[in-house]
Amino acid sequence: MLDRPPLPARPALYLRCYPADPAGLEYQRAALERLARSRGLPVPAAFVDDGVRSGHRRPALERLVERAGQGWVNVVLVPGPFVFSLDDRGARATVRRLEELGCAVLDLPGRGVLPHRPPVPARTA
Repeated sequence: MLDRPPLPARPALYLRCYPADPAGLEYQRAALERLARSRGLPVPAAFVDDGVRSGHRRPALERLVERAGQGWVNVVLVPGPFVFSLDDRGARATVRRLEELGCAVLDLPGRGVLPHRPPVPARTA
């Protein structure tokens, strides 16, 4: 049997936050893009469900799983599995599903615990 060369990396990142937090998501997105660079990966495509509860329909996650099934994505970067579900079983099930579709799922070091964010300057009246 012939050894096949490894497929080129086709990374994506997935973020979900409830309630909506554009600044927090941008911070996490930057951290995931740094992780991708540190692993020698191209800039990941972004799939974001901002303001969506984990138990509700997550359109961006649905598109990500669809793209993985089509072979367009083979690496998924997340801050931690909690973005898929706050329930550990649900989160693990989504990770397994992505792996079954041929994706490596990478999360930030420290099990998704992000480094301390710089404080936001107080508003002045």
